Amino acid sequence: MITDARVLQPDFVPKEVKHRWAEIDHLTDTLRPIATDDGFPGPSFLCGPSGAGKTCIARYTVDQLREEVVDLNAQYVNCWEDYSGFKTLYRLLEGLNKTIDIHRQSTPKDELLERLREYDGPHYVVILDEVDQLQDKGLLYDLYRMQNLTMILIANREEHVFSTLDERLNSRLQNCVRIRFNQYDMSELVTILSDRVRKGFEPNTITAEQLSTIADYAAGDARTAVGILRNTARVAQQDDCEKITQEMIRQAVPEAQSEIRPSVVV
Repeated sequence: MITDARVLQPDFVPKEVKHRWAEIDHLTDTLRPIATDDGFPGPSFLCGPSGAGKTCIARYTVDQLREEVVDLNAQYVNCWEDYSGFKTLYRLLEGLNKTIDIHRQSTPKDELLERLREYDGPHYVVILDEVDQLQDKGLLYDLYRMQNLTMILIANREEHVFSTLDERLNSRLQNCVRIRFNQYDMSELVTILSDRVRKGFEPNTITAEQLSTIADYAAGDARTAVGILRNTARVAQQDDCEKITQEMIRQAVPEAQSEIRPSVVV
């Protein structure tokens, strides 16, 4: 049934995106000084409901930039998983291959920060996803001051980020470029799912009507929609079936919904 399981993974970034070209153009324009060697772009802030495509579009746009710019480094950090200042800095240094002699139990955080400050290589674009979960928001101020580093910040709600910043940092980030995302409508979700099915499933495995059922359950959340599709395929494989049924979709929904963290189901 499955020909390419990668399309079902939460971190899959498609070669072609659907229904988010305005947001891509906005972020591309913001990052353009890197491609034209015309200064350093300031931070961008992507906000909107869970499953609206923020992470996918950030990663897709940076991937496109890396195809255009020879000397460019980039790193993605999920601040839900790497929530402490140390963990975030470690991931950022990892993106530069500068963690070989860092000891998680004994190396001070300040040493990691200083090492990042001393970086003098190509421009560094860092995506900080779910940045509202970052415990040490003061780290954003340190990153903001690094001239050859550009931040792309992602969160569901603007107030979850800016209401917790101190005045010094708030005054600097309040003017950052904001790109707002709306929920997908049902037809857009069906298009996204159809694209995944075309690239990752055997022909005639699932019908258009069944994809509409999944989109209806997902209620505008692409992450949930793909999760339902993934779990449905898992149920079908466990039952050794060649085609998906409505009952399989129904069975897959609760697990897919439970995979979405309570903090982002709002």
